[in-house]
Amino acid sequence: MIASHIVALGASRGFPSLLTLVRTGLGEVTIIDDQMVEEENLGQTLYATTHLNRLKVDAAREMILERAPDTKVTTFPCRGEDVPNLLTLMAAADLVKIGIDAPRMMFTFADMAQAAGTAAVVHGMTGDGQQHFAALVYPGGPTLRDILPEAWNAVTAGYEPPTFFPSCALHTETMNAAVAMIIAGYLHHRAGSSVELMTGIGAGIVEAGLATGFYGYHEPSRFLTPIYFGQPD
Repeated sequence: MIASHIVALGASRGFPSLLTLVRTGLGEVTIIDDQMVEEENLGQTLYATTHLNRLKVDAAREMILERAPDTKVTTFPCRGEDVPNLLTLMAAADLVKIGIDAPRMMFTFADMAQAAGTAAVVHGMTGDGQQHFAALVYPGGPTLRDILPEAWNAVTAGYEPPTFFPSCALHTETMNAAVAMIIAGYLHHRAGSSVELMTGIGAGIVEAGLATGFYGYHEPSRFLTPIYFGQPD
Protein backbone atom coordinates (compact mmCIF):
# COMPACT_ATOMS: atom_id res chain seq x y z
CA MET A 1 0.00 0.00 0.00
CA ILE A 2 2.75 2.46 0.88
CA ALA A 3 4.11 2.31 -2.67
CA SER A 4 0.69 2.80 -4.26
CA HIS A 5 -0.66 5.97 -5.87
CA ILE A 6 -4.35 6.73 -6.38
CA VAL A 7 -5.75 9.49 -8.57
CA ALA A 8 -9.10 10.54 -7.07
CA LEU A 9 -11.64 12.36 -9.22
CA GLY A 10 -14.09 13.94 -6.80
CA ALA A 11 -13.77 14.79 -3.11
CA SER A 12 -17.35 14.84 -1.87
CA ARG A 13 -19.36 11.91 -0.50
CA GLY A 14 -16.61 9.48 -1.47
CA PHE A 15 -13.75 11.31 0.21
CA PRO A 16 -13.89 9.33 3.51
CA SER A 17 -12.92 6.14 1.66
CA LEU A 18 -9.74 7.88 0.49
CA LEU A 19 -9.03 9.00 4.05
CA THR A 20 -9.47 5.41 5.24
CA LEU A 21 -6.98 4.20 2.63
CA VAL A 22 -4.25 6.67 3.61
CA ARG A 23 -4.73 5.72 7.26
CA THR A 24 -4.09 2.10 6.32
CA GLY A 25 -0.85 2.92 4.50
CA LEU A 26 -1.61 4.34 1.05
CA GLY A 27 1.48 6.34 0.13
CA GLU A 28 0.36 8.87 -2.49
CA VAL A 29 -2.87 10.51 -3.62
CA THR A 30 -3.79 13.03 -6.28
CA ILE A 31 -7.14 14.73 -5.63
CA ILE A 32 -9.08 16.54 -8.36
CA ASP A 33 -12.19 18.60 -7.54
CA ASP A 34 -13.31 22.13 -8.38
CA GLN A 35 -16.01 22.58 -5.72
CA MET A 36 -16.15 24.48 -2.45
CA VAL A 37 -17.39 23.01 0.83
CA GLU A 38 -21.02 24.10 1.25
CA GLU A 39 -23.58 23.64 4.01
CA GLU A 40 -25.20 20.74 2.17
CA ASN A 41 -21.91 18.80 2.53
CA LEU A 42 -22.07 18.92 6.32
CA GLY A 43 -23.54 15.77 7.83
CA GLN A 44 -23.01 13.83 4.58
CA THR A 45 -19.22 13.83 4.60
CA LEU A 46 -16.32 14.48 6.97
CA TYR A 47 -16.31 18.18 6.20
CA ALA A 48 -16.98 20.42 9.20
CA THR A 49 -18.14 23.99 9.68
CA THR A 50 -14.49 25.09 9.75
CA HIS A 51 -14.19 23.92 6.14
CA LEU A 52 -17.11 25.98 4.82
CA ASN A 53 -16.31 28.14 1.77
CA ARG A 54 -12.95 26.48 1.30
CA LEU A 55 -11.93 24.38 -1.68
CA LYS A 56 -12.69 20.73 -1.04
CA VAL A 57 -9.23 19.71 -2.23
CA ASP A 58 -7.61 22.01 0.35
CA ALA A 59 -9.79 20.73 3.19
CA ALA A 60 -9.22 17.14 2.05
CA ARG A 61 -5.45 17.61 1.92
CA GLU A 62 -5.49 19.10 5.41
CA MET A 63 -7.46 16.18 6.85
CA ILE A 64 -5.22 13.62 5.17
CA LEU A 65 -2.01 15.17 6.47
CA GLU A 66 -3.46 15.51 9.97
CA ARG A 67 -4.01 11.75 10.06
CA ALA A 68 -1.22 10.45 7.80
CA PRO A 69 1.49 13.14 7.65
CA ASP A 70 3.85 11.06 5.49
CA THR A 71 1.34 10.82 2.64
CA LYS A 72 2.28 12.59 -0.58
CA VAL A 73 -0.75 14.69 -1.57
CA THR A 74 -1.15 16.57 -4.85
CA THR A 75 -4.30 18.60 -5.55
CA PHE A 76 -5.93 20.10 -8.63
CA PRO A 77 -8.72 22.62 -7.82
CA CYS A 78 -10.49 22.09 -11.14
CA ARG A 79 -12.71 19.65 -12.99
CA GLY A 80 -11.07 16.47 -14.19
CA GLU A 81 -11.55 17.37 -17.83
CA ASP A 82 -9.59 20.58 -17.22
CA VAL A 83 -6.45 18.82 -15.97
CA PRO A 84 -4.13 19.08 -18.98
CA ASN A 85 -2.12 15.94 -18.21
CA LEU A 86 -4.94 13.78 -16.84
CA LEU A 87 -4.22 10.80 -19.09
CA THR A 88 -0.55 10.90 -18.05
CA LEU A 89 -1.54 11.10 -14.38
CA MET A 90 -3.82 8.11 -14.80
CA ALA A 91 -1.13 6.09 -16.58
CA ALA A 92 1.33 6.70 -13.73
CA ALA A 93 -1.16 5.72 -11.00
CA ASP A 94 -1.94 2.31 -9.55
CA LEU A 95 -5.67 3.02 -9.51
CA VAL A 96 -8.10 5.77 -10.47
CA LYS A 97 -10.96 6.44 -8.06
CA ILE A 98 -13.98 8.09 -9.71
CA GLY A 99 -16.64 9.52 -7.42
CA ILE A 100 -18.44 12.39 -9.13
CA ASP A 101 -22.05 13.48 -9.62
CA ALA A 102 -21.70 13.83 -13.41
CA PRO A 103 -22.80 10.52 -14.97
CA ARG A 104 -21.55 11.17 -18.52
CA MET A 105 -18.10 12.20 -17.30
CA MET A 106 -18.07 9.19 -14.99
CA PHE A 107 -18.21 6.95 -18.07
CA THR A 108 -15.70 9.14 -19.92
CA PHE A 109 -13.14 9.00 -17.10
CA ALA A 110 -13.57 5.23 -16.79
CA ASP A 111 -12.80 4.90 -20.52
CA MET A 112 -9.76 7.15 -20.09
CA ALA A 113 -8.40 5.06 -17.24
CA GLN A 114 -8.71 1.88 -19.29
CA ALA A 115 -7.03 3.60 -22.25
CA ALA A 116 -4.22 4.70 -19.93
CA GLY A 117 -3.70 1.11 -18.79
CA THR A 118 -4.89 1.71 -15.23
CA ALA A 119 -7.76 0.13 -13.31
CA ALA A 120 -10.51 2.38 -11.95
CA VAL A 121 -13.09 2.02 -9.21
CA VAL A 122 -16.21 4.03 -10.04
CA HIS A 123 -18.64 4.62 -7.20
CA GLY A 124 -21.68 6.67 -6.34
CA MET A 125 -25.14 6.81 -4.87
CA THR A 126 -28.57 6.72 -6.48
CA GLY A 127 -30.54 9.94 -6.69
CA ASP A 128 -32.68 9.03 -3.69
CA GLY A 129 -29.59 8.42 -1.57
CA GLN A 130 -30.79 4.92 -0.70
CA GLN A 131 -28.37 2.71 -2.62
CA HIS A 132 -24.73 2.80 -3.62
CA PHE A 133 -22.60 1.03 -6.18
CA ALA A 134 -18.92 0.43 -6.80
CA ALA A 135 -17.71 -0.90 -10.14
CA LEU A 136 -14.21 -1.97 -11.20
CA VAL A 137 -12.94 -1.49 -14.74
CA TYR A 138 -9.46 -2.55 -15.74
CA PRO A 139 -7.35 -2.69 -18.92
CA GLY A 140 -8.61 -5.38 -21.25
CA GLY A 141 -11.73 -5.97 -19.14
CA PRO A 142 -15.38 -4.95 -19.54
CA THR A 143 -16.11 -1.25 -19.88
CA LEU A 144 -18.29 0.65 -17.44
CA ARG A 145 -20.99 0.63 -20.14
CA ASP A 146 -20.84 -3.18 -20.10
CA ILE A 147 -21.13 -3.31 -16.30
CA LEU A 148 -23.84 -0.63 -15.97
CA PRO A 149 -25.76 -0.82 -19.27
CA GLU A 150 -29.00 0.64 -17.94
CA ALA A 151 -27.18 3.61 -16.45
CA TRP A 152 -25.41 4.19 -19.76
CA ASN A 153 -28.71 4.02 -21.64
CA ALA A 154 -30.13 6.66 -19.28
CA VAL A 155 -27.11 8.91 -19.84
CA THR A 156 -27.38 8.64 -23.62
CA ALA A 157 -31.10 9.43 -23.30
CA GLY A 158 -30.21 12.70 -21.58
CA TYR A 159 -30.49 11.82 -17.89
CA GLU A 160 -29.06 14.43 -15.51
CA PRO A 161 -28.78 13.87 -11.75
CA PRO A 162 -30.71 16.11 -9.36
CA THR A 163 -28.92 19.27 -8.26
CA PHE A 164 -29.13 18.02 -4.70
CA PHE A 165 -30.43 14.90 -3.05
CA PRO A 166 -30.49 14.18 0.68
CA SER A 167 -28.28 11.54 2.22
CA CYS A 168 -26.96 11.10 5.72
CA ALA A 169 -23.58 10.15 7.10
CA LEU A 170 -24.77 6.58 7.76
CA HIS A 171 -25.51 6.02 4.08
CA THR A 172 -22.33 7.64 2.80
CA GLU A 173 -20.12 5.90 5.35
CA THR A 174 -21.60 2.53 4.41
CA MET A 175 -20.66 3.27 0.82
CA ASN A 176 -17.20 4.47 1.79
CA ALA A 177 -16.49 1.39 3.89
CA ALA A 178 -17.28 -0.79 0.88
CA VAL A 179 -15.26 1.36 -1.53
CA ALA A 180 -12.20 1.41 0.75
CA MET A 181 -12.41 -2.36 1.17
CA ILE A 182 -12.70 -2.95 -2.57
CA ILE A 183 -9.79 -0.64 -3.44
CA ALA A 184 -7.53 -2.04 -0.73
CA GLY A 185 -8.46 -5.55 -1.81
CA TYR A 186 -7.68 -4.80 -5.45
CA LEU A 187 -4.30 -3.24 -4.62
CA HIS A 188 -3.36 -6.24 -2.45
CA HIS A 189 -4.55 -8.63 -5.16
CA ARG A 190 -2.62 -6.75 -7.84
CA ALA A 191 0.56 -6.79 -5.77
CA GLY A 192 0.27 -10.49 -4.89
CA SER A 193 -0.02 -9.68 -1.19
CA SER A 194 0.20 -12.39 1.43
CA VAL A 195 -2.83 -10.95 3.27
CA GLU A 196 -5.35 -13.56 2.15
CA LEU A 197 -8.45 -11.66 3.30
CA MET A 198 -7.58 -8.61 1.21
CA THR A 199 -6.42 -10.53 -1.86
CA GLY A 200 -9.65 -12.56 -1.70
CA ILE A 201 -11.73 -9.38 -1.74
CA GLY A 202 -9.66 -8.09 -4.65
CA ALA A 203 -10.08 -11.31 -6.61
CA GLY A 204 -13.83 -11.19 -5.98
CA ILE A 205 -14.32 -7.69 -7.37
CA VAL A 206 -12.08 -8.45 -10.37
CA GLU A 207 -14.25 -11.46 -11.16
CA ALA A 208 -17.62 -9.80 -10.53
CA GLY A 209 -16.99 -6.21 -11.62
CA LEU A 210 -19.86 -4.75 -9.59
CA ALA A 211 -20.69 -4.47 -5.91
CA THR A 212 -24.05 -3.09 -4.80
CA GLY A 213 -25.14 -2.16 -1.30
CA PHE A 214 -28.61 -1.72 0.15
CA TYR A 215 -29.79 0.27 3.13
CA GLY A 216 -32.55 -0.69 5.52
CA TYR A 217 -33.98 -4.20 5.64
CA HIS A 218 -33.36 -6.28 2.53
CA GLU A 219 -36.05 -8.96 2.45
CA PRO A 220 -34.39 -11.44 0.02
CA SER A 221 -31.21 -11.76 2.10
CA ARG A 222 -32.72 -10.97 5.53
CA PHE A 223 -29.86 -8.66 6.36
CA LEU A 224 -29.89 -4.98 7.25
CA THR A 225 -27.10 -3.66 5.05
CA PRO A 226 -25.79 -6.47 2.84
CA ILE A 227 -23.15 -5.92 0.22
CA TYR A 228 -22.77 -8.48 -2.52
CA PHE A 229 -20.67 -8.92 -5.63
CA GLY A 230 -22.07 -9.43 -9.09
CA GLN A 231 -24.96 -8.25 -11.20
CA PRO A 232 -28.11 -7.51 -9.17
CA ASP A 233 -31.19 -9.62 -9.89
